[in-house]
Amino acid sequence: MKEPLVGILMATYNGEKFIKEQIDSILSQTYRNWQLLIHDDGSSDRTVKIVEEYKRKYPNKIILIEDGIKCGGAKENFAHLMLIVRRRFKYFDYIMFSDQDDVWLPEKIKITLQTILEMESKYGVNSPILVHTDLKVVDEKLNIISESFWNYQNIDPTNNALNCLILENTVTGCTMMINKALFDLVNYIPKEAIIHDWWITLVCSLFNGYICPLQEVTILYRQHSRNDTGAKGASFVRLAYRFLSNPRFFLIQKRDLARKIRLQTIALYNFAKINSRRNVLLDKYVTICDNFLLRKVFFIKNHCLCGNFQKKIGKLIFY
Repeated sequence: MKEPLVGILMATYNGEKFIKEQIDSILSQTYRNWQLLIHDDGSSDRTVKIVEEYKRKYPNKIILIEDGIKCGGAKENFAHLMLIVRRRFKYFDYIMFSDQDDVWLPEKIKITLQTILEMESKYGVNSPILVHTDLKVVDEKLNIISESFWNYQNIDPTNNALNCLILENTVTGCTMMINKALFDLVNYIPKEAIIHDWWITLVCSLFNGYICPLQEVTILYRQHSRNDTGAKGASFVRLAYRFLSNPRFFLIQKRDLARKIRLQTIALYNFAKINSRRNVLLDKYVTICDNFLLRKVFFIKNHCLCGNFQKKIGKLIFY
């Protein structure tokens, strides 16, 4: 039987410092049937030249999309890559997402693919399925900061119900693999989406798909000054320090996130309507979205009455 072809989407921008290590780690994967699809967002450093060198050396494995389009951010770049796959690379069986500055552990593709195949065997290939893993948090030189990103961020990856996912993303895009059924459902990443992985996770949950977290660590998640997103650490002391250091900025930042979450959820509501996927939770949410007091009641009822109170109470204040 032919091995499934995994398409790996990498969005790059001024990544010359670390991109060689990342591409090398993908080339070192024990699972070999993959292609790496790269789109650059207008880098001013040597990122594209480095990728071109790898492309010449591995023409059947590495594809550089040279269309001159500047997307303006990581989310937009990944959205553009997904559009390119839809138009030109429909033969990919599964899709993964890669940052430009991490290091993949050798078994990453094999472990994730094995799990998604098992889930498709159990639930059917037409069921939307997303598999994701834990990460090891490291500094620029790959020194360990935390053995588990989930512990470091105080994330419970089993919180996969839509009412939880609306308010907090539990999936890190660079660890996830999605099947064709989910990829086809997502269709596009709207401008209201906060980040591509959160939107894909929401769509999977909306359509009663299967989100499977694996405890295995498959990535060295590098933290440095140019991270677009990253691991910040989650603790009461850290939050208190940030608030006391600059309370005005802290409050504005949290309120801005709450606003973005509301806009993203309204976009999900509209997406559900377009796809004839009525959801009672989303219906209720949209009716209360602009009412401060009702938002608090909604939050408590659907999110706070479970564990991890420290983070949830903090969110309640700003949501």
